[in-house]
Amino acid sequence: MGLDQYAGLRDSKGEVHEKFYWRKHARLQVFMSKQFNKQNEKSKKNNTVDDLQHLGFNGGQGGVTITEDLIKELEEEMKSGYWNCFASDGFFWGQQFQEEAVKEYKAQDQEFLKWCKEQVKAGRSIGYDCSW
Repeated sequence: MGLDQYAGLRDSKGEVHEKFYWRKHARLQVFMSKQFNKQNEKSKKNNTVDDLQHLGFNGGQGGVTITEDLIKELEEEMKSGYWNCFASDGFFWGQQFQEEAVKEYKAQDQEFLKWCKEQVKAGRSIGYDCSW
């Protein structure tokens, strides 16, 4: 049990097909959870259900759409080591070893960022989703 994260191209039904996978990258999840909230602000879609709302969105809620603006924000967060995305909670997310995860996933995060830029430039629909 724990946080599984993935990103990739979206199909015509809106499903994300895994190209990138992370396991318990808590700070990336905090970043994407903030993006989920921004993208769903007008619809007031619940971030998650029941007593775990403070932990952020979970699979089955549509995930996050990767946009040009999101990519710029993600690039800044990555440069700072996700300074603004500290996971103060989230046992299922691996918050207890979030510093290590930032270091462990640094190369993959950079590859993901590069890939996102290419896909958005090509006009493809991409997204991020998770399950915890």
